[in-house]
Amino acid sequence: MNRREFLKLLGAAGLGGPAVVGKFGCSAALIQPPDPTTGLSLCYVCGDVTADSALIWLRAEPGRRAALHYGDDPGLGEYASTDIIEVDPEADSTALISLNGLRPATRYYYRALVAGKMPGPIATFVTAPQPDDNAKVTFCFSGDTRDSYKPFTVMSAVRAQRPDFFLYLGDTIYADINGWARNLDDFWAKYRRNRDDAATQSCFCETSVYAIWDDHEVVNDYRPNHWLAPIGRKAFLDYWPIRRHAGEAERVYRSFRWGKAAEVFILDTRQYRDAAKGTMLGRMQKEWLFDGISRSAATFKFIATTVPMIGGGTDRWDGYPKEREEILRFINQRNIRGAVFLSADLHYAAITKIPKAGGIKDITAGPLAAPLNRITNGTARRFEYFLAENFNFAKITIDPKTDSGKALVEFIDQDNRVFHSATIRAS
Repeated sequence: MNRREFLKLLGAAGLGGPAVVGKFGCSAALIQPPDPTTGLSLCYVCGDVTADSALIWLRAEPGRRAALHYGDDPGLGEYASTDIIEVDPEADSTALISLNGLRPATRYYYRALVAGKMPGPIATFVTAPQPDDNAKVTFCFSGDTRDSYKPFTVMSAVRAQRPDFFLYLGDTIYADINGWARNLDDFWAKYRRNRDDAATQSCFCETSVYAIWDDHEVVNDYRPNHWLAPIGRKAFLDYWPIRRHAGEAERVYRSFRWGKAAEVFILDTRQYRDAAKGTMLGRMQKEWLFDGISRSAATFKFIATTVPMIGGGTDRWDGYPKEREEILRFINQRNIRGAVFLSADLHYAAITKIPKAGGIKDITAGPLAAPLNRITNGTARRFEYFLAENFNFAKITIDPKTDSGKALVEFIDQDNRVFHSATIRAS
């Protein structure tokens, strides 16, 4: 519909009013749950961005109807609009709204409008470049946020880096600590407590997020048959903007391409495990991974695995050594260049040269806000770098116009200081 038709519909629905515009989106207008002025509860999250689409998550007062304005005008003086939808009472009054037909490599701005309320703050994200675009790519990744460690000040440092996107590698809540979540309301409450953090809201309002789960979204080291797994999975999907797979609604492994420079393959290392068969990924996911990395023409193939490839005990890849060897052997035998593993979970920053893997490395970041690892011996020969002394995240930059085969890795702490940097070659 055009702008005039949308305004007419807004009037009929009781939507309208002036925008609330911060310097660069939400930073001057955080949403405290609930906000009676806008009818919103918590700031939006933009996720699963592609070159032509994005998925927006929002939460509003129960029973409310909402729509989105979006466009490339920072003040949204000109905008397109989505259909008006009702928030889902079966998903804690949240909603997912897809933005389609977007232009590649473009910064977009958006805001929500709830029926009968003032417009929400303006947020922003950037779409991915086309696969043949020689664009520079910058992204940050980490994991592990325990609510007792709020405020999550490290998220202000992530925001200050202005990444194209943020990769959230699991333990986005701790459902089993500081009050054990036993039912869906408990799980939802855990997400609300983490999400209402001011630094997190500001960060998520200025970049997009690709989220995946690990064990603490359910319970420590859980297996797929745990009685809380279906509840934790539903809550995770209710609170993150993840596109549902047409043939498997609960599938969360997926990939996304960012120009010539990078393709990221996000693994689900939890719900397909079968210790008796020695698999962490399951047959279908492993076939998907092998097909994807062998077909990918991206310079770097980043494989996000949440749990590190080596170290940390049997809940990690050490417990599935044959499948780990199978993956590494596939990469080497197919001469797949630019394969790099990204992980979190063990609460330290490290660059690990995976033993007997032909030089393939695993970059581990974190925690964002959780206990530091005081157990792992950082002097092990596999570590090219190791530190477990601060909250942190990793930033990766690839600039094909400068050097297409090089990725700069920087570890950054909660004070926005780079405390270690290294270069990884695609060859």
